[in-house]
Amino acid sequence: MQNQPKVQLDYWIYSTGGGSGLTNQYPVVASSRAEMDKFFNTTNSNSSLITTGRTNSPRILDWQSAAELTPLGISLPNSGTYFALKVQGTFIPEVSGNYTFTLESDDASDLTINGTAVISTYLGQAVPALGTHIGNITLSAGQKYSFEIRMQQGAGGYGLRFYWKSPSQAATTASGYTTNWAQNVQELVSSPDMDGSTAAKAAPNAKYIQSTFGNYNDGVYWINLPVVGPTQIYCILNSAVDGGGWMMMMKATTGTEFQYGSTHWTTTTTLSTSDNSRNNVNAKFNTMNYYAAKDMLALWPDITTVGGSLSLASSYGWSWLQNSFNNGVRITPINFFNTVNRLFIKDATTYSGYSSSIFSAQTSIKFYGFNYQNLASTPTAKVRWGFAWNENNPLAVFPNGEETSNDVSGGIGMTGVLSTGLNYSAGDQMNCCGTTGINRQARVEIYVR
Repeated sequence: MQNQPKVQLDYWIYSTGGGSGLTNQYPVVASSRAEMDKFFNTTNSNSSLITTGRTNSPRILDWQSAAELTPLGISLPNSGTYFALKVQGTFIPEVSGNYTFTLESDDASDLTINGTAVISTYLGQAVPALGTHIGNITLSAGQKYSFEIRMQQGAGGYGLRFYWKSPSQAATTASGYTTNWAQNVQELVSSPDMDGSTAAKAAPNAKYIQSTFGNYNDGVYWINLPVVGPTQIYCILNSAVDGGGWMMMMKATTGTEFQYGSTHWTTTTTLSTSDNSRNNVNAKFNTMNYYAAKDMLALWPDITTVGGSLSLASSYGWSWLQNSFNNGVRITPINFFNTVNRLFIKDATTYSGYSSSIFSAQTSIKFYGFNYQNLASTPTAKVRWGFAWNENNPLAVFPNGEETSNDVSGGIGMTGVLSTGLNYSAGDQMNCCGTTGINRQARVEIYVR
């Protein structure tokens, strides 16, 4: 089982200072990049290449003792004194934007990305706290960036720590650098090959398959989901679907399986996982349980009117799109539906996925968002993703208006608008006093990226 993105790094280890701290060719500790270069140049007789290899463990980028390197088959020369380490790989980020890197070492170290010096620390030191030495660089999702990390050790203690913050992490209030590699990197490899074609080549997500390998064909691919590992998931790679890169998290036939109160919304259940297609079946996949997503897409296969948030071929159905559904901070869908309460996004009549010919409406409340329920003593009109309406205060927009007697509701994961109302996996309900849409149960598929 793979619990993090694929890691594959090349390394070189050198004995330096003649193994005893000789200073006739370079100092004990580098004080500049030019001096650092000399430690790794074997034309200097005081430097010799001891070993080189490849490892699948990220531990090589986060260690503070020789014992942590032993399981990797790495032994430090000269009893942990007077040596240098170089690590190279390909960094493939998950999201575009500004990345903050921290590289802390005992002693000197530097980080280069695509030939650009990002961090340069040339001095003797104990391993500082993460975030002491940082560098920033703007990267594009799915692109390949070659990187090189170097460190050199004089005498005394030693260690190397390399972490970073992705743009979405930088948007949060958390001050620490994550230790969850799966949240901020797709691959650290020598040669990318995770095209989703087999379990051994399971991709970190669908967007990676599209952007790294130029694949724009919808279909079933192997995705390396956190916790559960390689899993076959239906993916939409067609760039016409808001750029593509979507992974199915659930699908509902007409019925009640995914009504508002279903535990599928908030716990790590799965359902019909072998039916990873767009067939008319109730199914829930571990994408919903474990993939930290930023964007959400709903397709309504039996509403074949062209339109909605995206103007797609009728084979896709009506569409809803909500990018940055959690204010741009990645979250697993079940954690999202566990935590948000009446999350208002906008006036329902202004949402691109709304149409009066499809979804019933009234003149008040006009809520569009997530996890809505009205304010009756026994709440009704519940919807996990969708609309809420009433008519008692004409033109009032949530949170204004009367919310104890809602007569109309529409969307995904529903509880009826009345105490005796029907519970739908998805659809539209009209009780009275407004414009009538399809007023029935409907199929739906939900995707994330």
